[in-house]
Amino acid sequence: MADTDTALAGQNATQSDVLDMHAQQLLGVMQAHDGPAALLRSARGDIARLQIGEEAFGIRVTAIGETKIILTNRWGQSESLALPQG
Repeated sequence: MADTDTALAGQNATQSDVLDMHAQQLLGVMQAHDGPAALLRSARGDIARLQIGEEAFGIRVTAIGETKIILTNRWGQSESLALPQG
């Protein structure tokens, strides 16, 4: 990672009021050795690392992109979560 990328990441990681602490949030997406993964935070503050097809907090991850993910709930309704913009 370049020095400017590291500095930008540090600034973004310490911004106040970027996350809605009462809602489910996408904290990050990554390319893991076993495929793409997402880091999710529940409205209660629990954190889970999920891959496509895995389930936590009553939702299943159905797609992972570079900046957002698609989730499907138990009733088959889909929604997307994007990385916070700060």
